[in-house]
Amino acid sequence: MPRPCHCRRVSALPKAAYFKPRGIPLSELAETVLPVDGLEAVRLADYQGLNMDEAAARMGVSRHTFGRLLRKAHHCVAQALIEGRALRIEGGVCALTGETNVQGEIPMSETILVAVPSDAPGGLEAVPSAHFGHCDAYTLAYVENGAVSDVRVLPNSGHEHGNCLQPVQELAAQGVRALLAGGMGMRPLNAMQAAGITVYYNAGQATVGDALKAFAEGKLQAFGTEQLCRGGCNHHH
Repeated sequence: MPRPCHCRRVSALPKAAYFKPRGIPLSELAETVLPVDGLEAVRLADYQGLNMDEAAARMGVSRHTFGRLLRKAHHCVAQALIEGRALRIEGGVCALTGETNVQGEIPMSETILVAVPSDAPGGLEAVPSAHFGHCDAYTLAYVENGAVSDVRVLPNSGHEHGNCLQPVQELAAQGVRALLAGGMGMRPLNAMQAAGITVYYNAGQATVGDALKAFAEGKLQAFGTEQLCRGGCNHHH
């Protein structure tokens, strides 16, 4: 029986999640993926200069595990630099603990336009989609003082291409201020935060209507701590 995989504590999401050699199209580049927990190991050891014991304690792992994370992270960075690869920071087994990157809750007394990634055809009876970037549609509704109104469906134009960032821009343009998601990767989460959209952790709700009701009643938590782990740092969509 495999041992349970414990989350590594990460104090902040990276300011940029992608780096590439200048002047070379992405289509012509090989890619190396640096996990978020590997970047945290590099930050603590190489940027902040902590010793192995201090850094391991910060991440909530053993000294041996921290050393392994750091070696693998160094190899990823070296491979990207030496071979001229693009470097994507994504994935890892981690939980965000830093206060500066945890989104605050929106006051429920305000009128809030909420989006729920939905399976076709969308609407209150639809099943919430587990894939933010690959969902069929977004069900939008206004929530005010515990009441849900003005429900409509917005097709996901980025669905066929798996483009997670295009829907973020479209939702922001609609005036969406909250999104209810069961799982989300780091890139779209960063984009949501930059667009002023608070992401709430929605799991176990049978219908979109149930999810909106739970949100209206203040039962859903904003993403940012263990939700990033349970939603999955490996969840790319």
